[in-house]
Amino acid sequence: MRKIAFVLLLTAGIFFSVTAQKKKEITTPLTVNYCLPKVAYQVKVQLECTHQVPGPFWKNAERELGVKPDITVAGNYWRIVDIEMKPYYIPDENAMYAMTSSGDYNPVMLSLSPEGFIAGVAARSSASPMPDAVWSYVPFQEETEEVVDITSLNTYNPLKEVLDTNYTYQEIDGVMKKIWDPIVRYTTKSAEDNMSEAVKEIFRIRSERTRLLAAENSVPDGESLRIILKEFDRMEKDYLMLFMGKESVQRFEQTFTVVPEKAGETVVAFRFTEAAGIVPKRNVSAMAYGIRVDNVIVPSAPSDNTTVPASSAIYYRVPATATVSLMKVNEVVQSFPTVVPQLGVIKTIPTDVISNEGLSLEFYPQYGSLKSINKK
Repeated sequence: MRKIAFVLLLTAGIFFSVTAQKKKEITTPLTVNYCLPKVAYQVKVQLECTHQVPGPFWKNAERELGVKPDITVAGNYWRIVDIEMKPYYIPDENAMYAMTSSGDYNPVMLSLSPEGFIAGVAARSSASPMPDAVWSYVPFQEETEEVVDITSLNTYNPLKEVLDTNYTYQEIDGVMKKIWDPIVRYTTKSAEDNMSEAVKEIFRIRSERTRLLAAENSVPDGESLRIILKEFDRMEKDYLMLFMGKESVQRFEQTFTVVPEKAGETVVAFRFTEAAGIVPKRNVSAMAYGIRVDNVIVPSAPSDNTTVPASSAIYYRVPATATVSLMKVNEVVQSFPTVVPQLGVIKTIPTDVISNEGLSLEFYPQYGSLKSINKK
């Protein structure tokens, strides 16, 4: 019995000795890379382009119809309908770090966000994942029509009837008489013919509409009358375009990314002109829209920071609060208070303090700033 007990004790001793020896032999270094974030702004611009085309008879509009057209030259005219700014967070290439540990990894286990932002040390991250962005692209097709074409009208007939002079001789009451017997043929209408036809149709439509509204015909009231009047309005509009011109409006949006790096400095997002819309940034004659950061406040002094090697410290930010303004050249269009992480300061917490004191740290991933420090 004593021999059996001795053998069991010897076996257990050898097992614990081997286990302890194996633990001591785990010296493989573990390196985890992480980064601090910076804020970028997505500037979404909604634009409206009005394409104007003059009518072919615009010069005769005042003489024939007594109205002066506003559209006399083909061209595009742009305007900004809306500008939306939305912050989103990207890795700061100037704040990339690595955490290296070997042996006992638990005291410095890192929690990271999907973007690689630090979220916690020796603690589970409580940060909710950022929602996935939804991107859409609406292509802009610029109108190139330069003239209103009368042939596009459904009621237009490009041919006109022409009667050629022709005479025949017939015997009437014993007397040979010369009788006019015209030959009918069709030829293409001239520009003057088209204008005359358009003027006649405009006044005919107006006259018929007046008669309908005065109930001088047999058309009953109700849906039939509404349909007829609607069709007259369409026909008149088509013919009036030949004198007054026409315009079409198209909307689309364009998105730009702006990253502020310095206080008091405007970062240009895009340049705009009424004649061409969005133009290249190098076109300094165009109106510039951009983002500027002012009134920067950092609740920390840079001198408070203690510099330690990157492998033995956790880096975090004390972010800045500031006023972000949308600028139109030098004019403030809109401004709002917000957090700008990259204009703050970077601090460190030594890993030996975290390990020896049994601390767990939580961070705001989108800012890289401390959320809480707890003792496990």
